[in-house]
Amino acid sequence: MEKKSWKQKSEVVRNYMGKIEKSRAILFLNFDGMDANFMSRLRGDIKAIDGEVLVGKNTLLYRAFMNTAMSDHRDALVGPTALVFAYKDPVLVAKKVYEYMKELNKDNPIEKIKGGLIQSRFLKPVDVQALAELPPAEVLISKLMGTIQAPLMSLMMALKGMPQKLVLTLKAVEEKKS
Repeated sequence: MEKKSWKQKSEVVRNYMGKIEKSRAILFLNFDGMDANFMSRLRGDIKAIDGEVLVGKNTLLYRAFMNTAMSDHRDALVGPTALVFAYKDPVLVAKKVYEYMKELNKDNPIEKIKGGLIQSRFLKPVDVQALAELPPAEVLISKLMGTIQAPLMSLMMALKGMPQKLVLTLKAVEEKKS
């Protein structure tokens, strides 16, 4: 096997850096024990949701991550490491990865998750799990809308009730006078 030159290695690092900048989130997996068929299915499903699975040389990956929050978490780039880039929806990619990890170990799906990186913040495996277990965006938006509308609905009902109370009070006063 031919050894790569420094120029080739720096080109690979620049390529990784481009992927890092382009992505909205990155998950780090230990792919030890994952067969080629499993990885192929994972790659296809991640690609279908605007993501990418990459296996690279850890030292070159670490160089690409040197100016990120990952520089303090070198342990995520030790041993067999696959990176999962989410170019559009980080939650959707995290859900898909978590689904695959459940397939490997339903009792401890985060066992193979080393961590993640989202908005320059390092995620522990449990954080990745929490991200994966978030409800869909539509559900979160409808909950937010419900929360915003609740006080307005209460105010509307209170205002609607005021004229009714006034009319009832006036009617009671009229009946009392007659």
